[in-house]
Amino acid sequence: MDIREEKSLDAVIQTKNFKISLYEFEKLVEHVAAQKRDERAGLFVPKEDMIDYEKFYGAVQDLFGSEVKNQDVKYFYRKLCHNPDAPTDWCEIFGYFSSEDSLTSQMNEENLVFLVSRKQRVVISGSRRRDVIKCIVKIPQLDLLIAASQRGLITVFNNQMRVQTSTNVTDTSWITGCDYLPQLKRIVATTERTIIVWDYKAQGSSQENYFVIKPMDHCLLCVCVVSLTDQLCRDDILLGDDGGFVSKFTVQSDDFGLKQAKSKKKLQSQVIDSKNFKSVKRKLHNDWVMKIRYIPTLNCFGSCSLDSVHSLVLESLKKLEDNSPVREFSMPRGANSFCYCVKANVIVTGGDDKVLRLWHPNISTKPVGKLVGHMFSITEIVTNEKDQLVISLSSAKVFRVWDIQTLSLLQVFHDTQGGPGDMQIYSMIYDSNHGMLIAGSSVIDMYPLTRMIQDTKQVPHTHEREINVMLYNKCLHQVLTICSESIIKVWELETGLQIYQILDPHGFNVELTSASINESGFLFATGAYNGTVKIWDFDSGQEVKALPKGKDWVEEEHGMKRLIFLKAPEKHQSLLLALERSGKIKMIQGKESDICLTVVWELPDATPILQGVNRIVHLKSSAKERSMAIPFPDVTLIAEETSSPHASKAVACTQVNCIDLLQVEGYNLIAAGTLNGVIILWNFVTSTVKELYRPEECLTENPDLDPKSLRINDILFLFRTPECARRLSQDSLCSSSQRGSSKGQSSKGSKQSIHDSESKGEQTDVTVGEQKPGDKRHPGGACVTESKPPLLVTAHQDGNLRLWTMEGRLLKDVLPLTRHTAISLTSLCTDSCTRVLLTSNVEGHVILCSIGSFLDPPHDEKKFKQLLTWRAHSLEIIQVIYVEDRQVVLTASIDGSVRLWHALSGHYCGYFGQRRSFDLSQTSDFILPCDVNEYPIEIKEESKLTDNKQKYIYPLVFDQQRWQKMSSMSLLFKRTPPKAFEVESDFKFFKSLSSSKNRKHTLEDFMTENKEAGIVFGSLPIYRVQSPTSLRFLPLIGSEALKEAPDGVPGKKKGGHVQHERTQRRKSLKRNLVPQINLASAFFPGIPK
Repeated sequence: MDIREEKSLDAVIQTKNFKISLYEFEKLVEHVAAQKRDERAGLFVPKEDMIDYEKFYGAVQDLFGSEVKNQDVKYFYRKLCHNPDAPTDWCEIFGYFSSEDSLTSQMNEENLVFLVSRKQRVVISGSRRRDVIKCIVKIPQLDLLIAASQRGLITVFNNQMRVQTSTNVTDTSWITGCDYLPQLKRIVATTERTIIVWDYKAQGSSQENYFVIKPMDHCLLCVCVVSLTDQLCRDDILLGDDGGFVSKFTVQSDDFGLKQAKSKKKLQSQVIDSKNFKSVKRKLHNDWVMKIRYIPTLNCFGSCSLDSVHSLVLESLKKLEDNSPVREFSMPRGANSFCYCVKANVIVTGGDDKVLRLWHPNISTKPVGKLVGHMFSITEIVTNEKDQLVISLSSAKVFRVWDIQTLSLLQVFHDTQGGPGDMQIYSMIYDSNHGMLIAGSSVIDMYPLTRMIQDTKQVPHTHEREINVMLYNKCLHQVLTICSESIIKVWELETGLQIYQILDPHGFNVELTSASINESGFLFATGAYNGTVKIWDFDSGQEVKALPKGKDWVEEEHGMKRLIFLKAPEKHQSLLLALERSGKIKMIQGKESDICLTVVWELPDATPILQGVNRIVHLKSSAKERSMAIPFPDVTLIAEETSSPHASKAVACTQVNCIDLLQVEGYNLIAAGTLNGVIILWNFVTSTVKELYRPEECLTENPDLDPKSLRINDILFLFRTPECARRLSQDSLCSSSQRGSSKGQSSKGSKQSIHDSESKGEQTDVTVGEQKPGDKRHPGGACVTESKPPLLVTAHQDGNLRLWTMEGRLLKDVLPLTRHTAISLTSLCTDSCTRVLLTSNVEGHVILCSIGSFLDPPHDEKKFKQLLTWRAHSLEIIQVIYVEDRQVVLTASIDGSVRLWHALSGHYCGYFGQRRSFDLSQTSDFILPCDVNEYPIEIKEESKLTDNKQKYIYPLVFDQQRWQKMSSMSLLFKRTPPKAFEVESDFKFFKSLSSSKNRKHTLEDFMTENKEAGIVFGSLPIYRVQSPTSLRFLPLIGSEALKEAPDGVPGKKKGGHVQHERTQRRKSLKRNLVPQINLASAFFPGIPK
């Protein structure tokens, strides 16, 4: 009894504690969601108050214990960051998801082609009862979908499957098919006795208007449009009927009055006699024509019938005009449908015999293959050209997916939804733009490809923990990734498949922080947080040599931050340049005879001396003898004893945060960026160390200034070797000649290479440099290109991208354009010839810039162009790599994923660790990962934007200030009248005219609705404009000079003197033949008389 009471008491206590934990968890989720909403609204959130994943995961563990898995909590946190307003459940942190959000079903169906569980259904509103979708047509060039129901409803859907427009055909006959007229830009539909032509782009009341072509000799069963690009304002329509005839109708814009002006109100349907159209007809079958298609690749049409002898006819359009023999394919019980696969060059047919047959277009005697498996009649067949798939549908709503290359069955699924009246599917197409299989019955069902769901809905997951290092092996075309759990994984770039992995390479619970690959690609080195370094064989993953941990080492000081392989002067020798967390730069050597790696060289710390007055410190080489040569000499600083006024105000954050190396002919440089924003350049050729740049904030102590705001996160040398410059000159000449030869062949807006824009800008410079006939060292007029001095580019914490010369002169200060404000940059990358520059930031954006022309002196700022920016991750990107030969971009983030993108467009290719292989070909499919909802932004050139702007011509208006600055009023009243049709050049009024000025104050309306002005003009607002000061007198051009009155008012006389003066003025006007022009009414319409 006591034991039961204790158990019940413990259960009550546990339940109470769990409820308290749930309450605290709900408060935590609300707090994180509020922070994410503030971030999206652009509000500032202090960094110390920000709850990142580590804080969130720690808080969850404190509430529910260590049993919660990191993967489940990370999924919950990503979901919360992606959509703060989405409903959440505490069960998700324990791995229990609702049926809507769970991806378990997807994981079980990973090998399936179409994901049936993600089927989408569209119900057409306004359709009549017991109505069915008779025909579905996709317009790829417009990304529109046309659906025609049996009872006359034609609907046009946009790419989001939303109704764009629709019409209802009031005909007694049922609709049998529809298609799109590309030249007339109209929709054609066929009923049993008529042809309907509808302008779907019409607006207003004319939207319901359509043309009806009748009568027809037979009942029309199918329709197809001949897509010929050489025809203008004319389309050919192929029709199949129940008599076995195939007809060709030619429709032109003049037949429907499309070129004529709009007349009065028209009726909803206008009937046109079918005899007015040019048409040809030929009987090709002895039974109903079930399907007709035009195949542009074969330049012919195909029609299938239930006829067992003439089951399929494949011929050119000219055969319709004569009675010559045609190509016929025979099969038992005929064919209900057929399709053509371009890549495989086969025609697939299916009918009531339940067998799919594959035919070669030129061999009609025997099929090249058969696909057996359907238990009912085959009604529809479509192909997926990209994946080489054939999808067949039976009358029992059973779908079968076949591999057309291996003739194997990949998937079978059955549409079990719907009542007894919804058993038949009348139409089916495959949408290659969105990877959807669309079927039409009483509703429209859409089955997405599994790979599309995996790419867009599944959370990208490469490692369990955040990524620390990502490297690319150019020789082996492989990618190496390291996470914070010290797991090394090597991946194949082409397919994305994992090759091998190494667990705990530096020991249990030792985090790896850096890595590097040598030039040959056979070795790679890793550096750990405890200061140990190891060299591995890249091919096998076996350890070669190691640098053990020192006895007195402190992990925070000796932890490796950066590793760079150096060119060893001797064979069987490895040299590494290492940057420690303390800011020290060392060289690690590994000989073939030695067991362990050893530190052989250390660079002295120059930051304390450079903080003073000295900006350049000379180096002294020591006379120390070495058994093996190293790339850098042993140097010491030659410091001058000078007192610094800022020595007492030295900033503590002077450690080196990033380094880069340049070792080419004539240059032996090391560039370093510190935590306080200082750029240091070590030049071992001139034996100097120089401070290129120091922020002004470093010289003063400011308690309000965040020391991390000045930090340089990455630094990179920009140098173009003579070989690259020579290759660029040849590429630019070749590209210019190709552009001249294929100017008319290139498609509008096509992008062949990311460097095409550079070749055009560099063409003039290259041509000048190539014309050197008097070069004796290079006979034959070979091009000799001198190497330009290197530049430095730095990525700063404040979000700026800065480019420097070796003298410390700032060339360009760029704030990359993204959807948000200035965001801290994290990494830099360039190609082998420094034509493009990529950078990333903490918000997950990737910025692509063109710098090929900018590197050439005099470094014009306008030649530095930002081309593209896109959101690659929802969290910080730690590394970005540009793979030049495949023109793809690799990104690694703290979210634990490594993703692949097309560099030309920013389109998503996939992530390492996904279940399907990569497809690196540039496709039209545009997809985004589930945690990204921003589309790429393409930055256009300024000249293109300014040239297309409309130029306005502003009229001249009277300027009161100019008028007052003029001379006296007497200049206006000349006593000598001007000659006929002449105006004096010094006329004061015209000198007072100027261009209109923009108002700096807004206008306020005082009257909104005026019923007397009508519906349109009465609803326009009326603004009160401040009238200018009215002139008391304005002259009349061409009139005689008015005599001044004694009181200063001209023409003001008494009695008959005034009348006499008026008649005298009229005579003068007639004599001079100059009309009177009242300037006051022209320029000041608001001045009262």
